Amino acid sequence: MPGSTTTAALERAVHRYRGAPFFARMFVHGRAFLADMARVEEYVPRHGFIVDLGCGHGLFANLLVESSPMRRVLGLDHDDRKIGVARGTVAGRENLRFEVADIVSVPPPRCDAITIVDVLYLMTPEDQERVLKGAAAALNEGAPLIVWTQEARIDPRYALTYLQETISVSLGFTRGRHRRFHFPSRETALAMLERAGFRAEVIEMRRRPYTDVLYLARRAPAA
Repeated sequence: MPGSTTTAALERAVHRYRGAPFFARMFVHGRAFLADMARVEEYVPRHGFIVDLGCGHGLFANLLVESSPMRRVLGLDHDDRKIGVARGTVAGRENLRFEVADIVSVPPPRCDAITIVDVLYLMTPEDQERVLKGAAAALNEGAPLIVWTQEARIDPRYALTYLQETISVSLGFTRGRHRRFHFPSRETALAMLERAGFRAEVIEMRRRPYTDVLYLARRAPAA
């Protein structure tokens, strides 16, 4: 279970959306309740420049800043509607910024760490690989990439994962480039990370009834 400090930070992050449109506010509250973001946050460096790829409404980026003021966080997402909501939470904080960006085609800026939270499955396998390679290009040797996703596996929880995301997309809460989902298997994800230039370890995430997994990857030395 996350510590009380991280839980309090998540509550503060959610409170930042009190002025957001109703449906965006409800979605953020649902994400905070259902997702295991507090645990993911524990694996992110406490200081430095962090880029959150596919940040959506910006909840995880807000959590990162609320958890540690020594972090500078940039959230990037292609959905200008969600970025508009995210920008409404900044309230003058100089260590948090949100920008509209094509994270598939344009690599992120140089940074100390990159997070990809619950986003990869909305991309084709080819685009997933491009995003991971772009992340590798932005990180120095040993710098971390933290990827939280759901994995394809023979498991009743995978069927529940797929159903939940189908409902989310049909209600308009989640928008991807394609209508199909592409949950990678563990073997596929690890192979993609290796090809992109990372060495990764797998951390099981069992709080939710889905096939959640966290890949803690570090930029490998150049060959």
